[in-house]
Amino acid sequence: MGCQDMNIQLNKNKSIGKVLYIVEGNRTEPFILQKLFTEIFDYQVEELLRDKGYFVFNSKENLTSQVFVINAEQSNIKYIDKDNEFLNNLFKELIEAYDFDVDNSAIYYLFDRDHRSNKDPNFIKNMLGILKNARENENYDRQGLLLLSYPSIESFTLSNFRTDSFKLKFNFGGELKQYLHLQKINQDNISEETLVFAIKELLNAFNNIGIENYDIDDFGPCNMDIFTYEEKAFSNEHLYYALSLICISLIDLGLIEIL
Repeated sequence: MGCQDMNIQLNKNKSIGKVLYIVEGNRTEPFILQKLFTEIFDYQVEELLRDKGYFVFNSKENLTSQVFVINAEQSNIKYIDKDNEFLNNLFKELIEAYDFDVDNSAIYYLFDRDHRSNKDPNFIKNMLGILKNARENENYDRQGLLLLSYPSIESFTLSNFRTDSFKLKFNFGGELKQYLHLQKINQDNISEETLVFAIKELLNAFNNIGIENYDIDDFGPCNMDIFTYEEKAFSNEHLYYALSLICISLIDLGLIEIL
């Protein structure tokens, strides 16, 4: 891994079943997921978001793949706990009102490590050790894979357009957003070609961290290595290396093959 000459293959016609993304924000994350799944991969995307309601994009008939995007109760990682009543009630609504079988779906939690919005590293570390498989977690009542972005989801956009983006460091998400604006890097320009570039950036970041191999079925150890690396950087400089793990969900779904 990590070589720019690696062959990245996109499997655009793969049946992926039920896929649920639980996201922190109700703007950037849904926009990126909609762009990935409707423009690069030709799937239907449904959204049920705070203060926005329900929307369908790229509507299909006879669905064999269904991607649903919802919000946690608030923009804080603590609201993804399995005992959170908001999420439990929302899951019930997905099943009853939208015919979405949550119990048999792959679930991905997309959250930021931005220290201003998610202030409890011990809770995050604990959840990384629990939420390590999208479809089943041992000794836990809910499936799901927690995928963080450091410091924020905008690091994914950055990785689409900058070589060695993972070597850039930012204090918090707002600082990264300002950098993207100044550099005229726009998420609207994400494409199939830039996604392939972002995947290579991710794998090069893993090599830079010292992660030579990872188990996509048990991503917890890799998540922990990244978290430890990023926490050390923040402890030393109050900065995070720009890194988003959103591509891991695409690899896990079989939409991306690394040859």
